Amino acid sequence: MDWWFRVRRVPAVCVGLVACLVLGAVADSIQVPVPVIVGGVSFSFPLPFLLPLAPVCLILHGQSRGGSSIEATAVRPVGLWDAGLMTACTLVMLAGGWLISSMSGHILAAGMARNFLGYLGLALLLRLLTSPRVAAVIVTIFPIACAAFGVDHGVPARWAWPLHEPAYLPAFIAAITVGSAGLALTLLPITADRLARLLR
Repeated sequence: MDWWFRVRRVPAVCVGLVACLVLGAVADSIQVPVPVIVGGVSFSFPLPFLLPLAPVCLILHGQSRGGSSIEATAVRPVGLWDAGLMTACTLVMLAGGWLISSMSGHILAAGMARNFLGYLGLALLLRLLTSPRVAAVIVTIFPIACAAFGVDHGVPARWAWPLHEPAYLPAFIAAITVGSAGLALTLLPITADRLARLLR
């Protein structure tokens, strides 16, 4: 199992999660201005909503280091280990976000945890169609695109779930749906090449 820890960069992922939670707690008031293409000049994106991109990209980097053809025939349950790691990361973020919100009053931490689940699920779904590196790029651009194209006079569209306040239930449901789908697919021994053959 030591090789799996090294290949998947588990220590780096853990550090990324802790850093995300700490920064999310202290950077609650920091806003990142994003130009809005339609319906306004700019949108102030809360920094805690963007922080989960760091651990998600670290997870994808660890996934890109594995040899899918070798691991697919390995005796060890690599897919279960990967799914277990990502599920554990999700639970840590959700619990940490809830704890920070309830104890410190920084309610954006709950939205940060929500966005981690959504970003991770989206990244895992995109990984099936592209590669971990391309998926990381698309997921990183996604929230910026939501702010640029999904805001009308300061009001986020319903589909732009990364932008909404933590109390907005449809955004939380969307993140759970995307995240659950992505995590479920990590249990399937399927690669982008095999998926492309299935879609033909």
